[in-house]
Amino acid sequence: MADTRDPENIRVGETIRALRKAHELKLIEMATALGISHAYLSNIENGRKAAPMALCRQAARILRVPIAAITVADYEEIREAAEKAKAA
Repeated sequence: MADTRDPENIRVGETIRALRKAHELKLIEMATALGISHAYLSNIENGRKAAPMALCRQAARILRVPIAAITVADYEEIREAAEKAKAA
């Protein structure tokens, strides 16, 4: 069966998961901080559900990252290019 998940949902979910793990937060801890069920957060992290923008903003605050780190596909590349431009 073909994967019908939206690539953007997958990317956002994988990013949230990676940042959550980098902060050593368990799924249940992050879900509780977000005020959602751990099942819903799992569905977001696995790309089965879209993360609403309000939830992305809240996750960014909890994870202490700019919202762009979650929502912009090439955030790291953009940030690095901006730093290089400043240095030039």
